[in-house]
Amino acid sequence: MSVKTVLFAGILGGIWLFIMTFLGSNAGTMSAPYDIMTLGGMRSADDPVLVLFFLYPFVISFTSAVVFGMVRTSLEGPEIRRGLLFGLVMILLVMIPSLYVIYTSMTYPPGFFIGSVFTDLIGFPVLGILYARIWSGMTGATKTNSVKSPE
Repeated sequence: MSVKTVLFAGILGGIWLFIMTFLGSNAGTMSAPYDIMTLGGMRSADDPVLVLFFLYPFVISFTSAVVFGMVRTSLEGPEIRRGLLFGLVMILLVMIPSLYVIYTSMTYPPGFFIGSVFTDLIGFPVLGILYARIWSGMTGATKTNSVKSPE
C-alpha cells in the first residue's frame, strides 16, 4: 500500500466528508432545529480542544483510506461498484453502530440523527467511489479488478 496514495485519498476524502458534515448538519437543523452547543457532553465554544472536533472527517477519511488500501483487491467490479461496496461497508461498520449507541444512550434531538444519516448515506458511498478512482489512477489498477486464471 502506497503512503502517497493513502495521503492523497485521506486529504481529498477529508475535504469531501467535511463538506458533507456541513451539509448534513444544515439539513438536520433545517428539518428539526437544534443547537449542537447545547447538547449534553459538548465542550464549550471557548474550549480550545473543541477545534479538534472539526478534524473528525479527516480522521475518518485517513483511517478508511488505510482500510480501503488493505481490502481494495477483495472488491470486485468496476470502480463505481467497488466504491459503492466500500461505502456500504462504512455504513455497516461506522454509521449504524454510531447511531445505535447515540440513540440508546443519549437524548439527542431528531435533527442530529437526520443530519448524521444524510451525511453518512451520501458521504460514505461517494467516499468509496473517490477512493476507488484514486487507487485506480495512482496504481494503474484495471477497471474490473479481475484476476486472470492460469491457462
